[in-house]
Parts: sequence; C-alpha cells; structure tokens
Amino acid sequence: MNDAQSHMPETEPLRILAVSALWQGANDYAFVRAFRRMGHSVRVVSEKEYLPAWQNRLLRLVRRVMNDRIVEEYNRALLHEARMLQPDLLFVFKGALVKGGTLRAIREAGTICIQFYPDVSFRTHGLHLPGALPEYDWIFSTKSFGLKDMADQLSVTNSSFLPHAFDPETHVPVACPAMDAGRYACDLSFVGNHSPKKQKILEGLKRAMPDLDLKLWGPAGWSVMPDLYQGHPVLGIEYAKAIRLSRINLGLLSEQREGASSGDLITARTFEICGAGGFMMHERTAEAEQFFEDGKECVMFSDHDEMVDRIRHYLAHDEERRAIAWAGRQRSLDSGYSTDDRARAVIAKYQELRALSGSAATWR
Repeated sequence: MNDAQSHMPETEPLRILAVSALWQGANDYAFVRAFRRMGHSVRVVSEKEYLPAWQNRLLRLVRRVMNDRIVEEYNRALLHEARMLQPDLLFVFKGALVKGGTLRAIREAGTICIQFYPDVSFRTHGLHLPGALPEYDWIFSTKSFGLKDMADQLSVTNSSFLPHAFDPETHVPVACPAMDAGRYACDLSFVGNHSPKKQKILEGLKRAMPDLDLKLWGPAGWSVMPDLYQGHPVLGIEYAKAIRLSRINLGLLSEQREGASSGDLITARTFEICGAGGFMMHERTAEAEQFFEDGKECVMFSDHDEMVDRIRHYLAHDEERRAIAWAGRQRSLDSGYSTDDRARAVIAKYQELRALSGSAATWR
C-alpha cells in the first residue's frame, strides 16, 4: 500500500458541522478528531465561544442577563456556518444552546442532524434542549434508560444507546516524568464532578481508612472536602497521568436527576480509566458488567464494606492489580470501546438515514 492509499478515508468524505468543545480531553472534541482521522471535513461551532465560563460574580450576572441574546447569537452563527459549509451531517454533542428552529432550518436543506447526548437527564441543561430533541433525525444516548425517558416524556423514539468511549489520543498509558509523581501519585483517586452521593461514599471511605492517600480532582464543588481536593480539574493528558499514577481509580456514578428514571449505570470514566491503562474500581451495575469482567478486567463493589475490603486487598497485591489494569486496557482495545469506534457508528447511522431520505443535501 502506498502513502496515498494509507490515508484514504474509510467512507466517502463528508462535510460535517459539529457542536463541540475545542480542547483535548473533551469527549465531544474526541469525536471531531475521530471524524477527521476518517477523512471527513469538520467545522466546529463551539458553544463556549459564545457562553464563556466566567467565575467573577459581576460577569456571571452579565451572562445571566444577556443569556437570551447570547443564545440567539449562537444559533445565528450555527445557521450561518451551515449555509457556508453546506454540511452533509450536523453532529451535535449535547447542544444545550441549539434551538429547535435552527435544527428545522438546517434539516430543510437536507442535512442529516444527529445528536449525541451524554448526560443522565435532558431536563437539567436549560430550557432549549427538551424542545430541540424532537427535531433531530437521530439521537444517540449514553444512558440506556434515556431512551425510555425520551419516549415517555417527549415521544421521541428515533434513538439508540451508544456508550461513552475512551479517546485513543488522550486516554492512553502515557509516560509520566518523575516530577509528576508528587502531583498525581496516590493510593486512590477520584476524578470527576462533585455530587452528594459521591461525597457520602468518599467520606465513609476516609472514616474507614483514615491513613489512605486519597486525592480528588474536579470542579470547585469538591472544595467541601478541602483535605482531599486538589483544587482544580485535571484534563487531557494530565488526566491520563493521574490515572496512571493512582494505584486505584474509583469509578463512581452520578445519582438520579430530575427528569431521569435512573442514576448512572456507566459513565465516561468506565471507559477512560481502562483505556488509559489504569486499575478501575467501579460501582457494580449489571450494565457495567457487560463491558468489563469483575475481578479480571476491573474490580467492582456493591456497598461500602465490599469497597473497603477490595481496596485493602488490591493495595496489598501490586502484581494482581497491574495484571487487571492491563487486561482492562486490552478489553478496551479488543472490544471497540474507542471514540473511533463510536464515530464509525455515527457515520453508519448517517449513511442509513441518508439512504432512507433518498437524496443528498440541497443547500442553495
């Protein structure tokens, strides 16, 4: 095979307009890079460029007052980019700012609109999402229970389950310089958002094992546990380093939210920890057990006592722990848990929907 052939796309190249973040480590940007590796042309219109994450109180007040105008400006920009690019596919990751009218205008030109929804509830991310979801040609949900929630509450049935993934550029067994050990090395860590349920689990763990070297990384909600919280999130390759240098990585799940029939059964961490070659200790759910084998590719727990017992065991058995971490990484590779694999599923759905429509996009 010559060099030109090695870079041929897997499918006919598409023009894709994406609603996504733009930083390495973001799950949505992992899709953008996966589409580009497949040979597609991808243009991103990031919501963060229009709705900045200001922390100053005055600026946050300005953002709140201007929110409606910001949303309108964002939707005009998205429609403008669509008219310029004339995309075959609009790929929206969550899309809390995307309005139903914008989607209708883009679909009327023949563009296929696909949503990838990553969260527990579609009722907790602003006013626009519930009205926009029925306008998509297809919705992928990372929550198996989300399909029934959308059907029951919004009569949306053009949907299917597609789990999160590990990013093959980011969640990898990275080399960790010696200087990183002081920052990331620990017995056990949790990386993610704060929630009351997670806090309760970790407080109970610290009471049971007061000498445990435990570190928390994430948004400022974890400041309620100042002795453990490291003061900020850990992102991108630094996240992969934290996974590698933590002897045990906790896979804690979010609780049930308003509008959702369940709490998390799996989450992004389910795939990212193992993809990065880390040892994962995960809350036991029947769904998680479909992806990784307990005791061989990860370790699971059902309650506080089992969690504590297993932490003590695996901290005392380094070789066993390393073998399980390696097996989890291999399972991730062999079973197709990467963002590249998920992106191929998205493109396959696009092709199916395009064939059913019987025509290409007709932008003028």
